[in-house]
Amino acid sequence: MSTIPSSPVRVWDWSVRLCHWSLPVLLGLLWYYAGEDMDRHMLFAQILMSLVLYRVIWGFVGTPYARFTHFVYHPRHVLAYVRASLTPHKPVYLSHNPLGGIMVLVLLGGLLLQGSTGLFATDDIFYTGPLYDYVTNDTAEQMTRWHKRWFYWGLLVLVGLHVTAVLLYRLRGENLVGPMFTGRKQAPAERVADHLRHEQAFPWLRFGLAAGVAWAAVDALFRL
Repeated sequence: MSTIPSSPVRVWDWSVRLCHWSLPVLLGLLWYYAGEDMDRHMLFAQILMSLVLYRVIWGFVGTPYARFTHFVYHPRHVLAYVRASLTPHKPVYLSHNPLGGIMVLVLLGGLLLQGSTGLFATDDIFYTGPLYDYVTNDTAEQMTRWHKRWFYWGLLVLVGLHVTAVLLYRLRGENLVGPMFTGRKQAPAERVADHLRHEQAFPWLRFGLAAGVAWAAVDALFRL
């Protein structure tokens, strides 16, 4: 029996979409300028960390589908979703599904770790991070190794897993990329597991406060 898609639902607000597509661009720019133009590298690092911090704050006060309370599930729920995903009629989530919610947390955490280690790093020639003077030389060297190797390659692995998952879902008939451009997602109404009543208007006041706090906090770190 065929299922009838519901009307498109507004899921991702413009700020979530802007953060999502800005991150791979900024990561590419950071890689390109690393060791070549550290002033630009640090500028893009500051922008990236501000966006990540904004997304974390937005996960608590943002639009309904963007909140952590909506897409971070109990482990039992995650296991149940994994089992249901193996069936022909797996449940559809308008926001991140239970596995996707875990990936969001891991990616945000990985980006914060990568950015944080860079604050203490040094190239041993011209540049030191803004927090370099607050730690011992041994600590700074360890942070530099993590920043250049472990966390860097770890992020590439996480990004690769994310892209692979998106492709697998596409093969199973669920388009995760389109809604990140349009902000709207369409799915058979009877299979949607997380439908919410969305806000009628974008919460500009909360957005301004979240963006301001994120930029001010990161800017303060970079000025130390």
